[in-house]
Amino acid sequence: MAALFREEAISHQSHKLDGEVTIATHTAFTRIAVFLVAIVFIGVLFLLWGEYHRKEVVSGYLRPTSGLNKVYPVAHGLIEEIFVNEGDSVSKGQVLAKIKLDREISSGTGANDAIIQQLQIQKALITQNIANKQHLFETDYRRLEERIKYVASTRKHIQLQHELLLQRISIHQRKVEDLQSLTNAGFTSQKELENQQDLLLTLEQQREKNTAQILESHENLEQLHHQLNQLPIKHNDQIGSLNSQLADINKHISQTEAQRNVSIVSPKDGVVTNLLVNTGTMAITGRPLMTVMPKDAFFEAVLYVPTRAYGFVVEGQQTRIRYHAFPYQRFGLYEGNIKAVSKTVILPNETTLPVAFNEPVYQVIVELKHQWAEAYGDTIPLQSGMLLEADIMIDKRSLFDWLFDPIISVKGKL
Repeated sequence: MAALFREEAISHQSHKLDGEVTIATHTAFTRIAVFLVAIVFIGVLFLLWGEYHRKEVVSGYLRPTSGLNKVYPVAHGLIEEIFVNEGDSVSKGQVLAKIKLDREISSGTGANDAIIQQLQIQKALITQNIANKQHLFETDYRRLEERIKYVASTRKHIQLQHELLLQRISIHQRKVEDLQSLTNAGFTSQKELENQQDLLLTLEQQREKNTAQILESHENLEQLHHQLNQLPIKHNDQIGSLNSQLADINKHISQTEAQRNVSIVSPKDGVVTNLLVNTGTMAITGRPLMTVMPKDAFFEAVLYVPTRAYGFVVEGQQTRIRYHAFPYQRFGLYEGNIKAVSKTVILPNETTLPVAFNEPVYQVIVELKHQWAEAYGDTIPLQSGMLLEADIMIDKRSLFDWLFDPIISVKGKL
């Protein structure tokens, strides 16, 4: 080694500095180190205390808690008149619209209209016949009453004459008896006796005649009373028959009217919504005309959760709702809580729903926190049928578990 270096160089290297060697560092390095340690510490706390939420985005719509009542036409026809407007309050049984079902014939009038015209003519004739029968009955009744009074008065008069005649006969009988005694004694002639006897026979004939008249008047009076008693019965039979015919005609008119047009009535008390038709448009069976929503109905959200996320959905879970009518980027999210979870799966195309899906789903009912939405400072009531999306928090874990879950899963498999 000495042969390689000069002695002066070796001597110079042998002299060292006295004291300890200290490396000088800048204060910024210390601050950076503290900052990095703090970040690591905060990160560890965040991993330990922070939570990871796994959510499922599902679709749905709004419906009233008491259900909707869609109003359908009972037959095809032309909407002749609509009696309500959107938002009107209606009561059960109230007429909402009238649909014309009649078809026109060659004359240009409706077939049912022509039938109704003929039925109305028959109805008018029968009604007039009833009025005539009533007038005739009243006239005959008064005539019989007057006839009975006359016959009763005549009989009374004949009876009075009969009583007087009996008195005359009694007097003449005594007179004839007296003349018979005088004739036997020779005080009067036989001819005078015969004249008195002839007069007595005449009176007795008159008595028999009066007796026959009394019997005849009595019989007539009984017949008149019988006719008077039978007259209302006969009249009621005639009027009953005519009223029966009138009822049949009214029935045919009602049936024809029903075939000509039909009234659509409200199924229950509520408010008219979704009025889909106007006067003059065609009503088609199976297509709703309008919807009657119950008064003071509360809305709930109906969600359809895929089977892959159903196992984590339970009652009471919180949801965040986004209404399509109110974009969440501008109007925010709305909250709700799950209040019912169905136990039966719904298959695609199994039923008609406002929301389309192409996989098996379960129905979930969400109770809304608010029955309105805020837009531009105004409170806007929610409407039935509004489409929406909702975030359901189906899983919650700490960030530490979430971060190391793959490692734990691999370890579990090993």
